[in-house]
Amino acid sequence: MKSKTKRDRNLAKQQGKGGTSQLAKNKASMNIVCQVCRQSFMCTLSEKSLQEHVNSKHPKSELKECFTHLA
Repeated sequence: MKSKTKRDRNLAKQQGKGGTSQLAKNKASMNIVCQVCRQSFMCTLSEKSLQEHVNSKHPKSELKECFTHLA
């Protein structure tokens, strides 16, 4: 009985029906993209952090040029 349950659980994992990994969820949430350097950021990042990216990587650009969704 235990071996059948374990086989079923392993089969479900192989078919993608099992648990989802945190890494996959993190990768899916990287939906903010800098339009200049194409670096992606998590959707939970604050505007202040995005401004720090612009200041350090693209000093001649503005925030709205790099992240058009904030316009």
